[in-house]
Amino acid sequence: MVNKLNFNSILVVISSPSGAGKTSLANSIVKEYQSISFSTSVTTRPPREGEKNGREYYFTTKDKFDLMIKRREFIEYAQVFGNYYGTPKDKTEELLHNGRDIIFDVDWQGGTKIRNSYLAPSVISIFILPPSIKTLQERLLTRNKDDKKTVKLRMKEARSEISHWSEYDYILVNNNFENVKKNIIKIIEIEKIKRNRQNYLPDFISKLNNEFDDFI
Repeated sequence: MVNKLNFNSILVVISSPSGAGKTSLANSIVKEYQSISFSTSVTTRPPREGEKNGREYYFTTKDKFDLMIKRREFIEYAQVFGNYYGTPKDKTEELLHNGRDIIFDVDWQGGTKIRNSYLAPSVISIFILPPSIKTLQERLLTRNKDDKKTVKLRMKEARSEISHWSEYDYILVNNNFENVKKNIIKIIEIEKIKRNRQNYLPDFISKLNNEFDDFI
Protein backbone atom coordinates (compact mmCIF):
# COMPACT_ATOMS: atom_id res chain seq x y z
CA MET A 1 0.00 0.00 0.00
CA VAL A 2 1.22 3.48 -0.74
CA ASN A 3 2.44 5.26 2.38
CA LYS A 4 1.09 8.62 1.33
CA LEU A 5 -1.44 9.11 -1.44
CA ASN A 6 -1.08 11.99 -3.82
CA PHE A 7 -4.37 13.78 -3.06
CA ASN A 8 -3.83 16.10 -6.01
CA SER A 9 -4.69 13.07 -8.11
CA ILE A 10 -8.33 12.43 -8.92
CA LEU A 11 -9.62 8.87 -9.10
CA VAL A 12 -12.73 8.94 -11.28
CA VAL A 13 -15.05 5.96 -10.88
CA ILE A 14 -17.41 5.76 -13.88
CA SER A 15 -20.25 3.25 -13.78
CA SER A 16 -23.28 2.58 -15.92
CA PRO A 17 -25.36 -0.29 -17.23
CA SER A 18 -23.77 -2.05 -20.22
CA GLY A 19 -24.31 -0.02 -23.37
CA ALA A 20 -24.77 3.36 -21.67
CA GLY A 21 -21.32 4.52 -22.78
CA LYS A 22 -18.94 4.44 -19.79
CA THR A 23 -16.13 2.62 -21.62
CA SER A 24 -16.34 4.80 -24.73
CA LEU A 25 -16.34 7.94 -22.57
CA ALA A 26 -13.37 6.76 -20.51
CA ASN A 27 -11.34 5.84 -23.60
CA SER A 28 -12.12 9.11 -25.33
CA ILE A 29 -11.14 11.19 -22.28
CA VAL A 30 -7.85 9.31 -21.82
CA LYS A 31 -7.04 9.73 -25.51
CA GLU A 32 -7.73 13.47 -25.46
CA TYR A 33 -6.24 14.41 -22.08
CA GLN A 34 -2.66 13.30 -21.52
CA SER A 35 -2.78 13.87 -17.75
CA ILE A 36 -5.41 11.16 -17.24
CA SER A 37 -4.70 7.43 -17.29
CA PHE A 38 -7.06 4.49 -17.73
CA SER A 39 -7.19 1.83 -15.05
CA THR A 40 -6.82 -1.40 -17.02
CA SER A 41 -8.66 -4.24 -15.31
CA VAL A 42 -7.75 -7.90 -15.13
CA THR A 43 -10.41 -10.24 -16.53
CA THR A 44 -11.04 -13.93 -17.09
CA ARG A 45 -13.21 -13.35 -20.15
CA PRO A 46 -11.65 -14.10 -23.54
CA PRO A 47 -10.54 -11.12 -25.65
CA ARG A 48 -12.93 -9.85 -28.30
CA GLU A 49 -11.84 -9.18 -31.86
CA GLY A 50 -9.44 -6.24 -31.95
CA GLU A 51 -8.70 -6.24 -28.23
CA LYS A 52 -5.07 -6.34 -27.09
CA ASN A 53 -3.75 -7.72 -23.82
CA GLY A 54 -2.69 -4.86 -21.54
CA ARG A 55 -4.71 -2.25 -23.45
CA GLU A 56 -8.42 -2.95 -22.98
CA TYR A 57 -7.79 -5.58 -20.29
CA TYR A 58 -5.17 -7.85 -18.83
CA PHE A 59 -6.54 -11.22 -19.90
CA THR A 60 -5.90 -14.17 -17.60
CA THR A 61 -7.23 -17.56 -16.52
CA LYS A 62 -9.60 -18.24 -13.63
CA ASP A 63 -6.84 -20.10 -11.76
CA LYS A 64 -4.43 -17.16 -12.04
CA PHE A 65 -7.21 -14.75 -11.07
CA ASP A 66 -7.93 -16.84 -7.95
CA LEU A 67 -4.23 -16.73 -7.08
CA MET A 68 -4.25 -12.93 -7.38
CA ILE A 69 -7.22 -12.84 -4.98
CA LYS A 70 -5.35 -14.97 -2.45
CA ARG A 71 -2.34 -12.65 -2.73
CA ARG A 72 -4.62 -9.63 -2.20
CA GLU A 73 -3.46 -8.06 -5.44
CA PHE A 74 -6.82 -6.44 -6.24
CA ILE A 75 -8.33 -3.21 -4.93
CA GLU A 76 -11.66 -4.69 -5.94
CA TYR A 77 -12.99 -7.59 -7.97
CA ALA A 78 -16.38 -8.93 -8.97
CA GLN A 79 -18.08 -11.53 -11.11
CA VAL A 80 -20.06 -10.07 -14.01
CA PHE A 81 -21.96 -12.24 -16.50
CA GLY A 82 -19.96 -15.31 -15.58
CA ASN A 83 -16.53 -13.66 -15.87
CA TYR A 84 -14.33 -12.08 -13.24
CA TYR A 85 -12.97 -8.53 -13.35
CA GLY A 86 -10.53 -6.91 -10.93
CA THR A 87 -8.59 -3.68 -10.43
CA PRO A 88 -4.87 -4.42 -9.90
CA LYS A 89 -3.45 -2.67 -6.86
CA ASP A 90 0.15 -2.34 -8.07
CA LYS A 91 -0.73 -0.57 -11.34
CA THR A 92 -3.02 1.89 -9.56
CA GLU A 93 -0.46 2.75 -6.91
CA GLU A 94 2.22 3.26 -9.56
CA LEU A 95 0.02 5.82 -11.30
CA LEU A 96 -0.74 7.52 -7.98
CA HIS A 97 2.95 7.79 -7.12
CA ASN A 98 3.41 9.56 -10.46
CA GLY A 99 0.62 12.02 -9.65
CA ARG A 100 -1.66 10.79 -12.42
CA ASP A 101 -5.43 11.21 -12.51
CA ILE A 102 -7.09 7.82 -13.11
CA ILE A 103 -10.37 6.72 -14.65
CA PHE A 104 -11.93 3.46 -13.48
CA ASP A 105 -14.48 1.86 -15.81
CA VAL A 106 -16.30 -0.44 -13.36
CA ASP A 107 -19.79 -1.68 -12.52
CA TRP A 108 -21.59 -0.62 -9.33
CA GLN A 109 -20.00 -3.45 -7.34
CA GLY A 110 -16.50 -2.28 -8.24
CA GLY A 111 -17.50 1.33 -7.69
CA THR A 112 -18.72 0.57 -4.17
CA LYS A 113 -15.53 -1.27 -3.24
CA ILE A 114 -13.25 1.46 -4.59
CA ARG A 115 -15.23 4.17 -2.77
CA ASN A 116 -14.91 2.18 0.46
CA SER A 117 -11.21 1.37 0.00
CA TYR A 118 -8.10 3.15 1.29
CA LEU A 119 -8.27 5.22 -1.92
CA ALA A 120 -11.52 6.91 -0.80
CA PRO A 121 -10.02 10.41 -0.16
CA SER A 122 -9.08 10.69 -3.84
CA VAL A 123 -12.25 9.17 -5.32
CA ILE A 124 -15.11 10.90 -7.12
CA SER A 125 -17.88 8.81 -8.66
CA ILE A 126 -19.97 9.40 -11.77
CA PHE A 127 -22.94 7.33 -12.92
CA ILE A 128 -23.92 7.39 -16.59
CA LEU A 129 -27.59 6.89 -17.46
CA PRO A 130 -28.97 6.09 -20.93
CA PRO A 131 -31.52 8.56 -22.36
CA SER A 132 -34.05 5.71 -22.54
CA ILE A 133 -34.22 1.93 -22.14
CA LYS A 134 -35.04 1.59 -25.84
CA THR A 135 -31.85 3.46 -26.71
CA LEU A 136 -29.90 1.24 -24.32
CA GLN A 137 -31.14 -1.90 -26.07
CA GLU A 138 -30.40 -0.44 -29.50
CA ARG A 139 -26.83 0.37 -28.46
CA LEU A 140 -26.29 -3.15 -27.14
CA LEU A 141 -27.58 -4.68 -30.36
CA THR A 142 -25.74 -2.38 -32.77
CA ARG A 143 -22.32 -2.64 -31.12
CA ASN A 144 -22.27 -6.36 -32.11
CA LYS A 145 -20.22 -7.45 -29.11
CA ASP A 146 -22.69 -9.97 -27.69
CA ASP A 147 -25.17 -12.54 -28.94
CA LYS A 148 -28.90 -11.96 -28.39
CA LYS A 149 -28.93 -14.12 -25.27
CA THR A 150 -26.20 -12.04 -23.65
CA VAL A 151 -27.91 -8.81 -24.69
CA LYS A 152 -31.06 -10.03 -22.95
CA LEU A 153 -29.06 -10.76 -19.80
CA ARG A 154 -27.44 -7.32 -19.94
CA MET A 155 -30.85 -5.67 -20.27
CA LYS A 156 -32.11 -7.61 -17.26
CA GLU A 157 -29.06 -6.59 -15.22
CA ALA A 158 -29.42 -2.94 -16.32
CA ARG A 159 -32.40 -2.43 -14.00
CA SER A 160 -30.30 -3.52 -11.02
CA GLU A 161 -27.36 -1.36 -12.15
CA ILE A 162 -29.53 1.76 -12.50
CA SER A 163 -30.98 1.23 -9.01
CA HIS A 164 -27.58 2.23 -7.58
CA TRP A 165 -27.52 5.68 -9.20
CA SER A 166 -28.07 7.56 -5.92
CA GLU A 167 -24.83 6.15 -4.46
CA TYR A 168 -22.76 8.28 -6.86
CA ASP A 169 -21.52 11.87 -6.54
CA TYR A 170 -22.55 12.92 -10.04
CA ILE A 171 -25.23 11.64 -12.44
CA LEU A 172 -25.03 12.32 -16.19
CA VAL A 173 -27.50 11.30 -18.90
CA ASN A 174 -25.68 10.20 -22.05
CA ASN A 175 -27.92 11.79 -24.67
CA ASN A 176 -24.99 13.63 -26.27
CA PHE A 177 -21.58 11.95 -26.10
CA GLU A 178 -19.43 15.07 -26.53
CA ASN A 179 -21.41 17.07 -23.95
CA VAL A 180 -21.15 14.28 -21.39
CA LYS A 181 -17.41 14.02 -22.00
CA LYS A 182 -16.99 17.77 -21.49
CA ASN A 183 -19.00 17.61 -18.28
CA ILE A 184 -16.80 14.83 -16.90
CA ILE A 185 -13.72 16.96 -17.58
CA LYS A 186 -15.41 19.93 -15.85
CA ILE A 187 -16.13 17.73 -12.83
CA ILE A 188 -12.47 16.69 -12.65
CA GLU A 189 -11.27 20.29 -12.94
CA ILE A 190 -13.65 21.49 -10.20
CA GLU A 191 -12.71 18.63 -7.89
CA LYS A 192 -9.00 19.38 -8.29
CA ILE A 193 -9.38 22.92 -6.89
CA LYS A 194 -11.42 21.94 -3.84
CA ARG A 195 -9.80 22.98 -0.57
CA ASN A 196 -9.03 19.47 0.68
CA ARG A 197 -7.03 18.71 -2.49
CA GLN A 198 -4.83 21.83 -2.34
CA ASN A 199 -2.13 20.52 -0.04
CA TYR A 200 -0.05 23.68 -0.29
CA LEU A 201 -2.70 25.89 1.39
CA PRO A 202 -1.71 25.44 5.09
CA ASP A 203 1.88 26.50 4.34
CA PHE A 204 0.70 29.34 2.10
CA ILE A 205 -1.68 30.68 4.77
CA SER A 206 1.11 30.48 7.33
CA LYS A 207 3.34 32.50 5.01
CA LEU A 208 0.63 35.14 4.58
CA ASN A 209 0.18 35.43 8.34
CA ASN A 210 3.92 35.90 8.80
CA GLU A 211 3.90 38.70 6.24
CA PHE A 212 1.42 40.61 8.42
CA ASP A 213 4.31 41.30 10.79
CA ASP A 214 5.81 43.63 8.22
CA PHE A 215 2.68 45.79 8.18
CA ILE A 216 1.46 45.80 11.74
